Amino acid sequence: MNYTFDIVDTEAVVLAVAQKQLMRAEVSSKILGLFDIAYTWLKTSGVKKAGHNYAIYDQCMPDRMRVRVGFPVSEYFSGNDLVQCIELESGRAAHVRHTGPYNKLQAAYDGLLEWCAREGHKTSGIVGSLW
Repeated sequence: MNYTFDIVDTEAVVLAVAQKQLMRAEVSSKILGLFDIAYTWLKTSGVKKAGHNYAIYDQCMPDRMRVRVGFPVSEYFSGNDLVQCIELESGRAAHVRHTGPYNKLQAAYDGLLEWCAREGHKTSGIVGSLW
């Protein structure tokens, strides 16, 4: 696939997320279940959804990652065991657009990290997707 990489400015956003530590190979089969948890919570929370879905991936061990999925919300809220309230700060982020099957998304991330290294951009180790 041919990708275009760039740096973008991002705004702060408050998210409702469900999270789980997963093996990389498990992500594609378990991510929709995490979204189900977040959307089930939304129905009874009184909080309003305020944007597109997010997925945030943090490498926490060589073979596992923390996967947080959810969506922007209209206000801060008290989390529970299933859904937490987090804020992503404003800042600058490396950016690539992937259109295609989810199981090919890793190629976009790999290309983005290679581009950052070539261009001298430092990375945080956190990767996110906006759906």
